[in-house]
Amino acid sequence: MILFLLLLIVAGVVVAVYAAQNTATHDVTLWQWHWSAVPDWVPLVVTAAVIGALFLLYMLYSGMVHGVRVGSMRRRVTTREAAINDMRAENQRLREENARLRSESREPVSAAADSEAPSPATPYRSRSKFGERVRAFFSGREPASY
Repeated sequence: MILFLLLLIVAGVVVAVYAAQNTATHDVTLWQWHWSAVPDWVPLVVTAAVIGALFLLYMLYSGMVHGVRVGSMRRRVTTREAAINDMRAENQRLREENARLRSESREPVSAAADSEAPSPATPYRSRSKFGERVRAFFSGREPASY
């Protein structure tokens, strides 16, 4: 569209130069209308103005269509973001409920279990790399998967 605007400016300059150099007049007849002593540059300017107006209308139309498309995409993204946020909240609620149920299921059954000290947690072991797992599997030290 900027290219069109630049071309429109160039066309205006060319028409101005043409009008300055052609000061003659002539008669113009269009269907039942007749004009006498019309400067030579007037038909050229009228034609350029009609074409320019049509192009400007097209630019306005394409700008509106683009705005509608962008607005439609923005509305869809907003709707999807809202759905994702709802799912995150539901996921968090389910995690908390799951943790609560697990803690309830791990409660000691008898008083004897209360007196025993809990066993120390197994230390964190980073996952071995693929090559290390393959070597361990073929040497018979560990199973193929965890």
